[in-house]
Amino acid sequence: MKPHDLKTNKYSNRLPFVLWNQTIGFCLLLIGCCQFLNAQLTINLKTAIDTALKNNLQLKTEKQRSEYQQKLIKTAANIPLTNVLGEYGQMNSIYADNRFGVSQSFNFPSVYVKQKNVLTEEWKIAVLCVTMKEAELKKAVTQLFYMSLYLREKEKLLLKSDTIYTEFLKKTELRFAKGESNILEKTTAEMQRGNIELQLKQLQQEKESIGIQFQVLLNTQANYKPEELNFKITSYSAADSNLIKDHPLLKLMQQQKQMSIANTQLEKSKLLPDINVGYYNMTMRGTGADNVLYNASNRFQSAQVGLGIPLFFGAQKARISASKMYQHIAESNYLQEKQVIEKQYQSAFSQYQNYVKTVAYFEQTALKNATLINETANKQFVDGDINYLDWVMLTNQAINIKSNYIDAVKALNESIIQLNYLTSKL
Repeated sequence: MKPHDLKTNKYSNRLPFVLWNQTIGFCLLLIGCCQFLNAQLTINLKTAIDTALKNNLQLKTEKQRSEYQQKLIKTAANIPLTNVLGEYGQMNSIYADNRFGVSQSFNFPSVYVKQKNVLTEEWKIAVLCVTMKEAELKKAVTQLFYMSLYLREKEKLLLKSDTIYTEFLKKTELRFAKGESNILEKTTAEMQRGNIELQLKQLQQEKESIGIQFQVLLNTQANYKPEELNFKITSYSAADSNLIKDHPLLKLMQQQKQMSIANTQLEKSKLLPDINVGYYNMTMRGTGADNVLYNASNRFQSAQVGLGIPLFFGAQKARISASKMYQHIAESNYLQEKQVIEKQYQSAFSQYQNYVKTVAYFEQTALKNATLINETANKQFVDGDINYLDWVMLTNQAINIKSNYIDAVKALNESIIQLNYLTSKL
């Protein structure tokens, strides 16, 4: 064998080893990256809300609308176009003269002040719309967050139930094969197992739907999952109903009232006269009144000041009347919305009190009874004191108690979220 061949063979023997080490290293790196990505998928409620407030497209649109209204304030002094005129011909005598002038009309100064007030009030409405959208966004994110936790608890219960009935089905099939049970026992076990499987599939679809909604609110491609272990809201303190007046919607309705008042003042100010000013410069060839002969190089000037008085103000009076009517409408809308929110608060608080008692009953009594029922049913079934139908009934009863507890906590969470929303505590 030639030395060149020996050298080639040496590296050829090492090549698989090198490639193997590189492959292992790449796999370890890939596993580490996957673990890192999975770790990033969990999110707490505060971070979820902050992300939504930063990324949500609807909120961004409201902020842009607010900036748009703010820029419109500078258009309050909307002065009409300046008139520039020129004239040439026999204006004063047989000689041809020329004349030019500049004139400008203005609204009465208070009109511009009132227009700026209206635009400022409209901008404030846009700012409150942003605040309102933020409150709604916080509520929606919180609801989806705890809905995801609720579905997680339901899934845990179903998986545990699936394990119980899977074991029961295996034992039933074994007993049936040995002739120790009838077809009814085996069919019942299969039905229970199949029912749980259907519920798990439906729950999985709900989880996917909630996840998609969560992604839309946060405007992210990441599949975030709540990291809280306790799906029951425990940090709630009874809200003060007096805080309802601070609700963004009521502030928005109040601001609409202020805008309608400012608009009425603007319409009234438009009854004031317009102001017209002008400057004119011209030639006057020929002999003037002072018996002096003037040529084209001599120019004469004048100024003009006038008032535009509204003699026909019926339409403007109608606008003022309509604006006053809108004031009453805005006031009625505010009172109506205030009443609606107060009723919503009363209803939510009443539900909260009921759900607190319901959840307390489950935690103090019902869940303990469910555990006792489950343990006793298993023991008696093994000892032969009860048949399989009794065992299925008792096991389902224990599972239903735990499921009802999860539903009660979900209802409690929803009432707390609603109360926090109505009192601006989100």
